[in-house]
Amino acid sequence: MFKQPFFLTLFLFLAGCSSLQVHSDYDPAFDFGPLSSFAVVSPDRGKGSTLTQSRIADAITERMVTKGYRAAGRSDADFIILFHTDITTKSQVVTDYQTVGFYPYYGYAYGTVTVPVQHEYQYDEAKIIIDALNPDGNRIFWRAVSSDRLKSFDTPQERIAYINDVVREMLKSFPNKSKEP
Repeated sequence: MFKQPFFLTLFLFLAGCSSLQVHSDYDPAFDFGPLSSFAVVSPDRGKGSTLTQSRIADAITERMVTKGYRAAGRSDADFIILFHTDITTKSQVVTDYQTVGFYPYYGYAYGTVTVPVQHEYQYDEAKIIIDALNPDGNRIFWRAVSSDRLKSFDTPQERIAYINDVVREMLKSFPNKSKEP
């Protein structure tokens, strides 16, 4: 039977394999207290998959409602949530060391040379930026940026679940709406 430390080690290993990075920042002088309603806007229309943009907007709306805010039209919102998406091709150089031996000493300490071999890998990186803006001055008071290797999924449900997870992680630092009496 498996022991509990095995599962803990497996979980930590799998969690360590994630390439998702999320960073957030905010204006410490901004008062989040009066905020109660929001509107989600994407300026990227026409640049990418509108299906993906729709899923991101839905995930943001769902998460903000869970945090206690109310979805509203742009003209009625206390603040605007604006999101951008981008995909860039990145390169990664990995150096591997290989041992080359000479006959008849192949594989032994004598007669071998270790040489560095470099491999370059290219991959696509997807980025989502979520900004919270004060509608009066269109000034950003909160921002989150996520980046991850572009993944492929077999089903729409997997894509939606992944987008929901990324948005949940991004909005984790956005304050919950305080319950006023």
